Amino acid sequence: MLDSTKQKSLNEFIRKYDLEPNHSQQVRKLALLIFDKTQKSLHNFSDSQRDLLEAGALLHDIGHCISRDEHNKHSYVLIIKEKIQGFSPEEVQIIANIARYHKGKSPKKHHECFAQLSDTRSEELVKKLSAIIRLADGLDKSRKTVVEDLDCLYDSFSQTLYIILNTIFSDLTPEIKTLEEKKSLFEKEFGIQVEFKIS
Repeated sequence: MLDSTKQKSLNEFIRKYDLEPNHSQQVRKLALLIFDKTQKSLHNFSDSQRDLLEAGALLHDIGHCISRDEHNKHSYVLIIKEKIQGFSPEEVQIIANIARYHKGKSPKKHHECFAQLSDTRSEELVKKLSAIIRLADGLDKSRKTVVEDLDCLYDSFSQTLYIILNTIFSDLTPEIKTLEEKKSLFEKEFGIQVEFKIS
């Protein structure tokens, strides 16, 4: 749970830069659901690391205020430039990198922004948390908040994570198509397969 200093600072960012706050809130909600429902089965991240995911989800698209092209890179620059109160410099770097890698290429050592991280622990955190945000972002592809809730069931025998989507909408074609494209980083970083089901 974000403390009041972090929440206030993030709210200021959103008011200043976010062109689609409803989308950002939906991505936040879904990313946190995936995080919470895969804790213990896929990861053992802490509450403070959950805060980094939440901040990255809320700010992932702020770069749209500069340009829709390569907006993920613009998001990185804005987060680094403006800073976020309540987070350490390394945590700000992690949040900025999460936003940077919510789409496009996977993190690479030779990428200048990724090279700013202080250690391999931070690098692994960025890879895994940005992979979660890629899924959450894909689940709101149509910007219609079609997924109301979700559940995650991990089958250790087949090493498959089943993400069950709860929705009142009959057509999730844009979301499912996008998810099939966006799930590869998650599968790579967590070493599993991901399947989606609609309930």
